[in-house]
Amino acid sequence: MTLRAFETRCIAGRLGFAIVLAVAVTSHPARAQAEASCAASPEAAARGYNYILGTQAIGGPYQHTKGNRLIEQAENVRGMGSNLLKISLAQGAAPNYGSQEAARKARSTLEYLQASPAIQQALDKDFTYYQAWVHSFTGANWRDGVNMTEARQYYDEMYALTAWLLERYSGTGKVFMLGNWEGDWLLLGRQNRELDPSPTAVDGMIAWMKIRQLAVDNARAAVPHTDVGVYHYIEANLVKKAVEGRPSIAHSVLREVNPDLVSYSAYEAIKASPKPDLESIRQPLTQTLAYLEGQLAPKPGLLFARRVFIGEYGYHADKSKPLTVKQQYMKSRFVMQVAIELELPFALIWQMYNNEYAEDGTSKEMSLIDESGRKRALYHLHQQYFQTMQGFVAQSCRDTGAPPSREAFEKKALQVLNGLGFEKMQALGEAPAG
Repeated sequence: MTLRAFETRCIAGRLGFAIVLAVAVTSHPARAQAEASCAASPEAAARGYNYILGTQAIGGPYQHTKGNRLIEQAENVRGMGSNLLKISLAQGAAPNYGSQEAARKARSTLEYLQASPAIQQALDKDFTYYQAWVHSFTGANWRDGVNMTEARQYYDEMYALTAWLLERYSGTGKVFMLGNWEGDWLLLGRQNRELDPSPTAVDGMIAWMKIRQLAVDNARAAVPHTDVGVYHYIEANLVKKAVEGRPSIAHSVLREVNPDLVSYSAYEAIKASPKPDLESIRQPLTQTLAYLEGQLAPKPGLLFARRVFIGEYGYHADKSKPLTVKQQYMKSRFVMQVAIELELPFALIWQMYNNEYAEDGTSKEMSLIDESGRKRALYHLHQQYFQTMQGFVAQSCRDTGAPPSREAFEKKALQVLNGLGFEKMQALGEAPAG
């Protein structure tokens, strides 16, 4: 392994700064994971395979055990068969995870993580893929521009977190993706899609995101590690504005930063039709994701063939109106099918526990496990999919010595989803526990 010194310059909006580091030139750690074979065992290959679909454990206002709420959700995600865990490492989620005191005292994301045993326990579990919202505990505020002091704070925070993950999980095959919650709302500072962000906020966001990407890049280069990956993603949620040429994440930020990955919180694209209709979901998703991908410059050495994914999707339902529950199921299944057809790396439904309620307190049913502890039809859809597809991957290893080709996986996955009808999954959800 050779060492060389190099100067990395990050021109962040109107801010220019240089960070000089001595780095080790290493091979890219996640490539081996992407090409993992059946050498260990068919079961191990099946556990580590990327099944594209999944959910998130950001948290709702309820739980069903006396333990930590994050661990409860993580165990439900793993028990469903998923090998992906999406959580939040941002301050706002700390109450959901019982980590308020750690969040109050922390001055960096890594300090918060290290002071939160439940979060470390969740990361230590046998998931392969992790996504996490990472904002900042530094007190720096990018919205009014990023000065040199803030730039260093942001850089040090992201570098330390990336380095810690690479060191702690070296050799595990784990893949971590560090990103943000719906970036267009962050850019606006409120949830009003009719407004445009200020030029200062846009420049500040560009600076912040460039610094984060630089920190991840430099940590990957400098920290010795094997068979573990850490990547940076930016999430957009108002892409229609970008297509119109208005300031937004997709129009103003992505080209400037060129992140490793782009997440799309896809609600605007998937709600074109009030009734379940595969084509009305396929067409806007295909177009929007292609637009996002078109904002990225080529970047060698990344883990996935496509660099865009669906970070959130989902639909409301009202359990007092059974038709809405069925429509929620059918539309969600269509999104899953489209994600597989498009060969996206991920499509994550919102979420394991519901956190959305009408003004009268009625649940909007955006959950896989509801407030009563019942595993809903959408839970069983995912559970049956994972069970069948894991068996398919393991059997391919036994029969051929290799995991299935992407084409074979896609064909089987679509066949499985098409066979998992609402009535059958709903009946599983209504069956007595045990």
